[in-house]
Amino acid sequence: MEKSLRGKSFISLMDWSAEELEKIFDLTSELKQKWAAGEQPELLKGKQVAMIFANPSTRTRTSFESGISWMGGHAQYHTPDTMQIAHKETWEDTGKVLGRYVHGIVIRMFGLERYGMAREILRVLEASSRVPVINALDDKEHPCQIMADIMTMREKFGPGYKRKKIVMSWAYSGRVKSAGVPQTMAIAAGLLGMNLVLAYPEKYDVDPEYMEFAKKHAALSGSEITVTHDIYDACKGADVIYAKSWGSFAMSKEEDKKYREQFKRDWCISRKHFDLANPNAIFMHCLPADRNQEVTDEIIDGPMSIVYDEAENRLHVQNALLASIL
Repeated sequence: MEKSLRGKSFISLMDWSAEELEKIFDLTSELKQKWAAGEQPELLKGKQVAMIFANPSTRTRTSFESGISWMGGHAQYHTPDTMQIAHKETWEDTGKVLGRYVHGIVIRMFGLERYGMAREILRVLEASSRVPVINALDDKEHPCQIMADIMTMREKFGPGYKRKKIVMSWAYSGRVKSAGVPQTMAIAAGLLGMNLVLAYPEKYDVDPEYMEFAKKHAALSGSEITVTHDIYDACKGADVIYAKSWGSFAMSKEEDKKYREQFKRDWCISRKHFDLANPNAIFMHCLPADRNQEVTDEIIDGPMSIVYDEAENRLHVQNALLASIL
């Protein structure tokens, strides 16, 4: 493993360089081959990993537990209501104690009373525990998901994936969700030199902090990052259409739910969007998808869909992360 990555937390892609991300992708390929061959590397032998899940999970929890076990480690599953956090113990004290017991912490936490609050808790755990912390989704980013997404594009398109037209599209949903996926994708595009189009209706701009970082690094990497409020124009010549609903920073949840109703028809990814895309365009979604709201069954179940390949790559990317930093 790369010594330079040992002990490094994976909380925000803004903390990582393009070279470090590429190392993770390369190791992901190696470990995926070992998984397919039935080999069982002992890269985490004797390692204990605390997994704190404050929110429901299917892919994230299962993939982390499977990967840690496969590499010879032990995953401890915790929820805040079964920890002393429920009795007002501070996150700082929690981190100091966990750091004495485990070699790393995986935490999934979002939807708290204030945007950014979950990220603050992750940073407190990182500082107080003094062991690597992996962000399994907070209110600002979903870095493990985006790493899996990019790994999947690398597999489908080869080294030229960075020059493909990747459309990250807002999609209609009756629920107001986090903007973590598009925000993390913007960072990744800027760092890695990808061609990204962010498509969303007006008032659904992502956090300016992320766009500022993405555009700053795009100037260095050769990335092209553009924004449009016309989903049909965005889909013209697209190689990837990635659907994801997210909420507005400009409105309350109640206002957002009323405002978004006008976009229900046009911003549900369907055949009419793929008719504008390149012939071999692929559909992506982080799952779970709100079927026939974010995307029609015809598309998500069709030959253009690679959503389950993305889901599988969560396992392999996270294995590479764990092996590198622990």
